[in-house]
Amino acid sequence: MIGIAAGLPYSKIPLSLGTMLLGLNVILLWDWKTVWKNWISNKWLWLLFAYIGTEMLSILWSHNQTEALDMIRKEMPLYTIPLAIAAIPLTRFKHYMWVALGFLVAVFITSFINVGTYFHWWGSKVYDDIRSMSLFISHLRFAMMIVLALVFCAAWWIRKFPYRWIALLLACWFVFYINLSQIGMGYVTFSGVVFTMFCFKVKSVKKIWVKRSLIAFFAACILASIAFIVVKLQPIPHKREIVMEDYGKRTVNGNLYTFDNPENMIWENGYPVQYFVSDEELEKEWAKVSDISYVNGTDLKGNPIRNILQRYMTSKGLRKDSVDFQQLTETDIRNVERGFASVEMAKGGISAQIYRMRNQLNNAEDPNGKSLLEKVESNKAGLTIVKQHPILGVGVGDIKDAFHETYRLNHTKLTLENQHLTHNQYLTSWVVGGIFCFLAFVLCWFVQLAVALKINAFEWTGFLVITMLSFLIEDTLQTQTGVTFVAFFFVYFVTGKNILYPDRTEKEYQLAK
Repeated sequence: MIGIAAGLPYSKIPLSLGTMLLGLNVILLWDWKTVWKNWISNKWLWLLFAYIGTEMLSILWSHNQTEALDMIRKEMPLYTIPLAIAAIPLTRFKHYMWVALGFLVAVFITSFINVGTYFHWWGSKVYDDIRSMSLFISHLRFAMMIVLALVFCAAWWIRKFPYRWIALLLACWFVFYINLSQIGMGYVTFSGVVFTMFCFKVKSVKKIWVKRSLIAFFAACILASIAFIVVKLQPIPHKREIVMEDYGKRTVNGNLYTFDNPENMIWENGYPVQYFVSDEELEKEWAKVSDISYVNGTDLKGNPIRNILQRYMTSKGLRKDSVDFQQLTETDIRNVERGFASVEMAKGGISAQIYRMRNQLNNAEDPNGKSLLEKVESNKAGLTIVKQHPILGVGVGDIKDAFHETYRLNHTKLTLENQHLTHNQYLTSWVVGGIFCFLAFVLCWFVQLAVALKINAFEWTGFLVITMLSFLIEDTLQTQTGVTFVAFFFVYFVTGKNILYPDRTEKEYQLAK
């Protein structure tokens, strides 16, 4: 279990080896009576297999049986890992602690390697996108692991384990990584975990007036955050109007500025891009500070350096000539070479993420290459399929064919390589197996959440919040790392709830009527 936990943020190889060793452990035990008893008595396995069973049942009405079996094969960790661990569950608290510690150490080491490589503390890897900072696994899955590691750090502090200062330092590092990586999954799941922490804190407060004050303060913070994001996502008003008298003006060196037609003008940070442009002067000045050709060169992302430079200077409110070029710093030059088209993108963190989202929303004609718009398109396709096959779905083997056909009928602008599944695991479960598969899937997770909240199981609740939020914006169970992460920590908590939370009575584990 430690091998799987430590391998999650690093490689698929230890995941496969760990799963096989777990299965071998059950076989070598050769106590099938005990194994069967543990399986039958674990009601959480029943919930999980209610979903898996309805999904497998959809093979019966799938036309593409080969694809159906391949899809089931990809989800093998979802049932093999829970079966193996539930057959011989851990029985001591320190063993669960060692597994969590192994995961925590692996996530920290992996994140440190990622950051060190990104900032060139070692190596010379060239990055064309901040998402490439996750060197070993998908940036989306790693973001989930970072947030879960943060949950374990909080639990370390809450449980008052020794060396709590280490948990505090690790928590600060993980929050720094979440902001640096600019991954939407990280922001969403982190926000969910912060809300969870607040709820647990409020529940522990005895004085009513203090509790109400905390709720009011937190509600105000949420409203302020929402208002801030909404305002930031609005189109930036023009900071400079296009004046026809400007057309025909010259630089201080006597070169004629070029201007685009007002109807074709592109705006960056409220300023017109193709306005007051002197390519001749920019080419000379750029050659003095960079080895990349101004005319034919590209940035690290493959975009023409000429366009990026002009947009970057525009975002700072500068004219594109030799005089205003002198206002660019060494950092600005490096930002342009790395492909930052705006000073907002160069800021990094949440500012860059909001800038990216605003550009996507305000330039929605072509959704290709824009993750938010691609998700909207895929969800539309998923909803269309659900309307057509609400009861039984299309079957696990026909899901890909159904999406390709629906994209075609919807006349999507997405190119073939961008036509993915729903990016929503809840919706995917409905598309695959119909309403019954969807209800079984939802029941599996919401029953856990209800029980975890009932018994004040902080770590379990944190994991569930991360997982259930990820289901809203990704097909988490469609990759080996994602499905192994979910399956492993699902069984980690459901088999260890009585050991991890020993002060709860058995009655508390039952759902409220």
